[in-house]
Amino acid sequence: MINRGEVSRKLIHLTNVIIPVGYLFLFPSKIHMLIILSCLSVIFIFLDFSRTRIGWMKTIFGKMFNFMLRTHELDGRLTGATWVVIGSFLTVALFQKEIAILALLFMGLGDTVAALFGAKFGRIRIWNKTVEGTLAGLVVCLMVSACFPGMSVWVRTGGAVSAMIAELIPLPVDDNIRIPIISGTIMMFLSSLGV
Repeated sequence: MINRGEVSRKLIHLTNVIIPVGYLFLFPSKIHMLIILSCLSVIFIFLDFSRTRIGWMKTIFGKMFNFMLRTHELDGRLTGATWVVIGSFLTVALFQKEIAILALLFMGLGDTVAALFGAKFGRIRIWNKTVEGTLAGLVVCLMVSACFPGMSVWVRTGGAVSAMIAELIPLPVDDNIRIPIISGTIMMFLSSLGV
């Protein structure tokens, strides 16, 4: 069963598509995007640090966001939003533009659909995820990848599949980093093979 906090969290997660869409249309230069994301990373890390150590910040942040935070985030670790910005910075830094944009869309859209669909309809569990959620996320990733016809279908498909495998496997790295980095790496590797 999905709770209000998780729905809110995932709906906010959808706004992450602003980053790849901004990279595609508003800030076409990699250096401009990296400057923006590095500034955002510093701001988000500062806010995460402040929300657990400065009284008035703790009160305001708690009233606005605590209902959607996970236990480890309430304990003072970085929030998912901070990891999104850090993961986006790393993805833009590491990969060519089209690969970075697609990897970030996989994170923003595929991961969100996988979580919401899996919580509502999932029955078959693998680790702490559901097969149904992962397959729904994969369908969305494949649909998104179809919007990039300039890339090989094999590269796009490999990226989509690897993004959802990264979402499924419980690695000790936040999924907002592992999804775009793993899918971006696979797409870069497949591109280098000329498939």
